Amino acid sequence: MKPPTSATPRIVCLSNVIEQSYHDLRGEKIAPCLSWGKRRDLFKCLEMASGKEVVVLSLPPKALDRRGARWLKPIQTRFVTHQQFFCANWDAPKVRVPLAWLFYARHVLRHTRSGDLVVIDNYELLYVIAAWLLRLFRRVTCVLDYEDGKHVIDQGLPRLLSDMAESAGKPLMRGALLAHPALGKRLPEATPKALVPGFIRPRQSTGTPQPDAVVRFLYSGSLDEPRGVGLLLTALPYLPDSGWHLDITGSGPLAEQVAQCARETRWAAKVVFHHSLPTAAYNRLVDTCQVGLNCQKSSDPISGVTSPSKVFGYLSAGLLVISSRASGVEQICGKACLYFADETPEGLARAMTDTIADFAAARQRTDVREMSRLYSLEGTVPRLRRFLEEIGFLEEVR
Repeated sequence: MKPPTSATPRIVCLSNVIEQSYHDLRGEKIAPCLSWGKRRDLFKCLEMASGKEVVVLSLPPKALDRRGARWLKPIQTRFVTHQQFFCANWDAPKVRVPLAWLFYARHVLRHTRSGDLVVIDNYELLYVIAAWLLRLFRRVTCVLDYEDGKHVIDQGLPRLLSDMAESAGKPLMRGALLAHPALGKRLPEATPKALVPGFIRPRQSTGTPQPDAVVRFLYSGSLDEPRGVGLLLTALPYLPDSGWHLDITGSGPLAEQVAQCARETRWAAKVVFHHSLPTAAYNRLVDTCQVGLNCQKSSDPISGVTSPSKVFGYLSAGLLVISSRASGVEQICGKACLYFADETPEGLARAMTDTIADFAAARQRTDVREMSRLYSLEGTVPRLRRFLEEIGFLEEVR
């Protein structure tokens, strides 16, 4: 394929991030994208740091309910303010993945120019295949957006494919954006790196409790054992009889267990399970809450390779955050959160009970100012600008 005519370099992001506009165009049920908020802010910061246009190239996600085959046409839409192009694919069991490697690689080659910076969303074989094709036909600079290292703990065929992607992808990467400090240990020491665990974007919240009001807790995200939702459910019997309410939203293997807990008579009007919510509905829910819970387990291997982005969402909404120390949260967030060191039902319940007893005192024990400075859009842009200069994408730091 003949390379496109030379033009101003852009930042091309290989990512399957989606927002509501794509849901509307697709017209069928697909999984919500939990990382859209961070991607929105990262792409904006890359645009601000470089002065270059950001373009997003994506693969259409599979349908959740449909079992029959469907031809998905290529779609051009927007992700926030950026152009987003979805490739075509034959969405059918057993063939959608191998066909996606072919369709997506051609899609990336078609929409990428020589001189572009290519940001690859994690070590996914889909993106690595496309990046190697670019290396053959385009002169581009590749960097890794190392958001999630869960491929390190995959088993079976997924682990084999992940190992292939990491081995094949490392030689292509000029630098890496790290969501978790420990992820840098899996890269060559000389590789330029920038820590971008998340963003604080304060917004007005209506959730501040009044005197004697019920303290409303929120758990949002993946409903599985590594993220600690099981720990949260087993902590409920240790909470006081009154003075609290818990909202849970998300999806995952423990969704039925969460739903069953919410149906129990003893938790009536105290525990509500909302399943996965659209963005607008989720924001309305957050505005009714005062405390965000991050219960991720330090003992689970995933905590060494992921960083819970939910903490940044909670803090942006003005919530007090109660968190474990898993995934380097204390290293990243410092005094912005309250931490429970004893990762047992009793330990989590003690932290929640102290907050129920005196919310104002609990709030006073936190300080979000330094984190808000470091991880605001304005604080992140200079770090990204230095990073882009170090990898040679910018001629000079402005």
